[in-house]
Amino acid sequence: MSNSIRLPVRERAPMKRAFLFVLGAVAILALLSLLPLPFERQTHVVNTVTLRAPPQAVYDYATTPDNWPKWHPASINVQGATDHPLKAGEEVAEEFRLAGRHGIVHWKVVDANPPLEWRIEGQINRRPSGEIRYKLTPDGTGTRFERDFIYRTPNLLFLILDPIFIGPRMRGESSQAAKQLEQVFEALTPTTPAPASIPDSAASAAPAQ
Repeated sequence: MSNSIRLPVRERAPMKRAFLFVLGAVAILALLSLLPLPFERQTHVVNTVTLRAPPQAVYDYATTPDNWPKWHPASINVQGATDHPLKAGEEVAEEFRLAGRHGIVHWKVVDANPPLEWRIEGQINRRPSGEIRYKLTPDGTGTRFERDFIYRTPNLLFLILDPIFIGPRMRGESSQAAKQLEQVFEALTPTTPAPASIPDSAASAAPAQ
């Protein structure tokens, strides 16, 4: 009769406790990253372009929500009072896709001073998300149009991703919007034909004045 040799069984409890500790730590960090920041942080994205139209024409076009999807790449659809320049107190809901994020933002006009200034504030899920300011300045026969998009940092995760991912895309899409707005007004500006030259024969036949 042979004696059986039993190998010692490794204790798995310490490994299991370590795994649960790491899992718990990851869950806590994920939760903390989504909590609101204890301070307010705002980022300005400013774009300026000179448009070939008077301030009133630019103001009326840029503050009419129906036009937003025509020149801003982030704007998909707008609902509400969309067929006219928005006045103070009016509200619209805009479906957007900005910096890879899709959602609905509710805008309210908080300041309207045509044709020079206009400002709206937005909410997403009933929380302040940002604001947009327009400033228009006469520039010769055209208009210097300044758009200031101000967005808030809602949590730690956003704060981490903003400088490496969100911010660059925000600036890129805002710059594209300014260029597309410039193209809109270039297309709307009628081309003045050059004065026709008078043939030499016709000129010689014309009576002296």
